Amino acid sequence: MFGYDERLVGDMIASGKWSGLQSELDALLQQYQLTHPPTLPIRDAIDFVNTCIFSTIKAFKFSNLSQICGGPIEVAVITADRAFRWVTHKAFDSALREGTP
Repeated sequence: MFGYDERLVGDMIASGKWSGLQSELDALLQQYQLTHPPTLPIRDAIDFVNTCIFSTIKAFKFSNLSQICGGPIEVAVITADRAFRWVTHKAFDSALREGTP
């Protein structure tokens, strides 16, 4: 979410190459955080969530880390005026049919 792994701060301080305080490093990194407005229209919020999930899947796919996520993305929404509803949802039998046209 923030554009860097949260473990980065601890590793930088532990390396001995950072001579400032941790709060100074936090303030510096905050200038480069990926941010979004605190409230979004529902369609933009859904798009934001889907994009975050999709980019995480792709980041792990092309990294040297274990691929701990993937597959079809399912998104649901609950609003004040409507109960739970799917936005994107795979078919219940997709696990059996995946890879077949």
